[in-house]
Amino acid sequence: MKLRKILAVVLALALLCTTFAACGDSDTGSGSSTTSTTDSSTTDDSAEAENTGATGGELNLRSTMEPTSLNTLLATYAYDFTPISAMVECLYRDDETDTPQPAAAESVDISDDNLVYTFHLREDAVWSNGDPVVATDFEFAWQQALNPDVASNYAYMLFFIHNAEAYLEGEVEWTDVGVKVIDEYTLEVTLDNPLPYATDLFAFYTLAPINQSFYEEVGADLYATDPEYFCTNGMYNLTEWNHNSDIVFEKNPNYWNADAVGPDKITYKIITDDQAALNSYLSKEIDYNELDTGETVQQVENAGMEVGVKPARSTFYVMCNTANEYLSNVNLRKALALGYDKQALVDTVFQNDNQPATSFVPPAIYGAAGADGPTFQEAYLEQHGGELWPATGDTEQAMQYLETALSELGCTAADITLSIDCGDNAQSQSYAAFLQEQWRVNLGLENITINPMQTKQVSANRNSGDYCMSLAGWSPDYNDPMTFLDMWVTGGGNNQTGWGSEEYDSLIAQATAEADVDARQELLYQCEDILADQCPILLTYWECQNYSYDTEKILDGQIITANQTNFWYASLAE
Repeated sequence: MKLRKILAVVLALALLCTTFAACGDSDTGSGSSTTSTTDSSTTDDSAEAENTGATGGELNLRSTMEPTSLNTLLATYAYDFTPISAMVECLYRDDETDTPQPAAAESVDISDDNLVYTFHLREDAVWSNGDPVVATDFEFAWQQALNPDVASNYAYMLFFIHNAEAYLEGEVEWTDVGVKVIDEYTLEVTLDNPLPYATDLFAFYTLAPINQSFYEEVGADLYATDPEYFCTNGMYNLTEWNHNSDIVFEKNPNYWNADAVGPDKITYKIITDDQAALNSYLSKEIDYNELDTGETVQQVENAGMEVGVKPARSTFYVMCNTANEYLSNVNLRKALALGYDKQALVDTVFQNDNQPATSFVPPAIYGAAGADGPTFQEAYLEQHGGELWPATGDTEQAMQYLETALSELGCTAADITLSIDCGDNAQSQSYAAFLQEQWRVNLGLENITINPMQTKQVSANRNSGDYCMSLAGWSPDYNDPMTFLDMWVTGGGNNQTGWGSEEYDSLIAQATAEADVDARQELLYQCEDILADQCPILLTYWECQNYSYDTEKILDGQIITANQTNFWYASLAE
């Protein structure tokens, strides 16, 4: 296990040196108006210097599921955004240290009040059909993301832009939104409030540009569904998509910084079964694999291969449909939240480095002090004197809540019928079965069924509200507690619980506008309190992802941090 501990320290240090890190949903930033934050010569030179040694070659990776969508307007899962990041370029892109750097923008001017960002686009950037990438491509994409008919779950990621939310709600015209095309290669964006993570939002793929003429020619229904319906501006072109089998990318020779890109070809093999993926990794059919259980970790170590562990930055939970006749009762939800042992879940089902979740925001997310002080989770638990979500549960308290719930519902425990949607792989089913058994033994709830299904169907059920309980998880879009806590605003694109709170919404709004970092943190603490009191979700664990990679092929393992997009910069052995 020594190698695992060494790699864990390396990765923890890498994350501490990171300004922000972006990911996405998962199942199972000052300058003056005349001074660029990064001038064009510095940007280009530094990018190329940091990426020397790219050797070409082919990299084979695994995706655990068929993407729900590779349309930047509709993508939701991390397994959507990772391949998207290969072929799409936003205004910013995370570098090898996961720090956002100007990308489609060659330089950026920021006003003294940090409210106006003026992006100067690269004039050598082109779409895969040969068209230049221009400012109107961003304006068009963002207007589509805020179009209610498009139904982008991530529309709220644009709400930091002046009047973006009001436009989505039909309260203002597009000309009132803080997006202004100055000329072909200049885009001006006005924010409602200064945001320390604004550059991360500009790097997020819902804010990627779209070639308007191509989009309108193929139509919204076909756009980004098969290779012939993609028009992209990033490091790679999508050349094959064999649905439920593999996705193939080849290096884009017209990319503005093509010499900095590593592999000539990257293939994502869709392997849903964990053991099949492990076998593929051990036989070197894939070059990197995430290890979800202690058993798979042991198999890799027994094969003499290195195993690393990533910091805890993703939270997993059970999502409750509060429109359900039983789950509408908050005391039943509280009983369920306290009626299982999270530590036992980790020890029996996962048997790895995962940790029981005792707050919604996980340990690796920065607090008010940034990377130099306690994390948000550490500060929160210290202020509150302990866990609001006990690691081992609290059966006695759970039974008290259950008794109150039964009285309010006018029924007995035998009358309560619930179900859990989960993935169709063995681990997801074991995870759901653990909860089912804990609630049977600890609370006497005998009528809880498990509904295994493909992950896409789990997602579809949550989107439509056609579910009771559903196993879910969240990985951060940027390194700030807001990326977790703003999920649960009333009617939010990723809030599929049906739960809402005017107090919670007000706290999020206040925190968004609050310039004092300590006062902002206090507001977000209150959001954690409300989640623990209302239980629209039932916390289970923080993921500390184990992984292994082919050290004989991938020569620069430091590019493997908490964000897989850094594979684009990998140097491979010849």
